[in-house]
Amino acid sequence: MLSTTRGLTFDDVILIPGYNGIRSRQDVSTDVIVGDRTFHIPIVSSNMDTITEIEMANAVTNLGGMSIMHRFMTIEANVAMFKKLQNPSKVGISIGIGDESMPRAEALVAAGAQIICVDVAHGHSKEVNRTVRMLREKWSNNILIIAGNVATYAGADYLAAAGADVIKVGIGSGSVCSTRIKTGFGVPQLTALQECHKVDRCIIADGGIRTPGDAVKALAAGADFIMLGGMLAGTDETPGETFTQKNHLNQDVKFKRFRGMASKEAQVDFMGGMAEWKTAEGVAVEVPCKGPVKNVILDVMGGIRSGLTYCGADTIKALQRKAQFMEITSAGFAEGTPHAIGRINVRQN
Repeated sequence: MLSTTRGLTFDDVILIPGYNGIRSRQDVSTDVIVGDRTFHIPIVSSNMDTITEIEMANAVTNLGGMSIMHRFMTIEANVAMFKKLQNPSKVGISIGIGDESMPRAEALVAAGAQIICVDVAHGHSKEVNRTVRMLREKWSNNILIIAGNVATYAGADYLAAAGADVIKVGIGSGSVCSTRIKTGFGVPQLTALQECHKVDRCIIADGGIRTPGDAVKALAAGADFIMLGGMLAGTDETPGETFTQKNHLNQDVKFKRFRGMASKEAQVDFMGGMAEWKTAEGVAVEVPCKGPVKNVILDVMGGIRSGLTYCGADTIKALQRKAQFMEITSAGFAEGTPHAIGRINVRQN
């Protein structure tokens, strides 16, 4: 049966400006409160092995956000890494749903972890539900549980009922994810956020965000946090070696590696190879080095603060109440991109 539901993503819509009574964008609040924790910026660094380890976690939490460390290492290495963090209460740890998931959680909670992310590509599943329930039963309300990923109201509601405090939303929308190409499944991210926002839980928008404007749209659609992977890739604080290659002008350019955790490369490194019954649902790419991650985050936050004032909203919750989306054409999208150079060339010719 063909659904009549129309799925939209960030480039399909624009936010309509509203009356602004705020004197300056400096006067808005970007705080996000989850339980007894306050994060001053709504940014989470992605739990990918080429994005978040010690340096990234320290940088993002020092700026007021949250980081989630990846789990693709031994439990012992995971614990040792966690103990070196500057802000452990603002850094989440990841577990899967396999046999070592609870032992990993137990070791990291013993080391001081207070945020646990149950991280599976398709989170609307019995095993994720079971894992969340075990975590909640073991530690009651002493830990913050993040669970995902889902892309529907039913999926978000299922994890909320299991005891998740925060729902991670996004299937197939990541910059190095090929799930939709390989499986045919997913939901355009803006629609996914709007659906999952109907559940009474905090939402992390995971995937599809390429610009500060996308971040504003994600927050307006119901996200409390935005998770960044591709936008942070190549920054100084990302794990991995820097290497040099020649560009098309024969100039030396520095790069770093960025890959999806379901890519063949990641599977080979951490699982010993790609099982015959699986297919890679991610890719690996080389990203030009970008410098300090602080510069990227400040640019995103500048866009978010400015976006709040275009809506006349002094908080993220006010943005969600006031925001009005308009669906646009491809010509409307193109109009909103910098295009002065093309016009100048046409006029000169």
